[in-house]
Amino acid sequence: MTEASGAQIITMWELYGCGMEQVAAQVASRLNLQLHGQAFSSEQIEESMAQREREGSFGRFLRHLVPAAIPNSSAADAAIEEARTVEDTARQVIEDVNSFADKGGVILGRNGAFLLHERPKALHVKLVGQRAARIARGAQIFGISEDQSARRQPLEDDFRRELSQKIFRFDPVGDDYYDLVIDTTRFSEDQVVSLIVAAAIARAA
Repeated sequence: MTEASGAQIITMWELYGCGMEQVAAQVASRLNLQLHGQAFSSEQIEESMAQREREGSFGRFLRHLVPAAIPNSSAADAAIEEARTVEDTARQVIEDVNSFADKGGVILGRNGAFLLHERPKALHVKLVGQRAARIARGAQIFGISEDQSARRQPLEDDFRRELSQKIFRFDPVGDDYYDLVIDTTRFSEDQVVSLIVAAAIARAA
């Protein structure tokens, strides 16, 4: 069995519609690696954002019904609670990512490039692409209309970026923590997989 210190690690992050899950599954299969999925799916993010909008409207409605004599929680209390939530989330993400890395495999999202940038021989990959092509591919991947895909694209890209910035003060859109940045709209899926596999083999040598 491979020792944890020598486990092969590939992290991936994508802009919406780049086909990361499909690419990662093939990379993991070709290299006989375990696949560690994202914490949040596209469907979960879309539903979460819709729920937030519904709760926001309802919350405003409830505030109009609350008697003025009943004090609301202070802004300081809210800030403290949010800080605790962020701290707990960061702790859990770090624990999960390090556990995955010790086992080796392909790790999707989860700020893997940032958290594992000092791990020897780990390969960090970012998948990007032209917006229109990503929207079209997203529609195909998820079996939704292009209109729904166009609505989902900015929500998901903003959500994943803002989450990283809030939890780790890390901007995943920048290139500093990645070894390989691939425009998936300029290559076929098989070509993207081959590029990553070749880079992983070279990195592990």
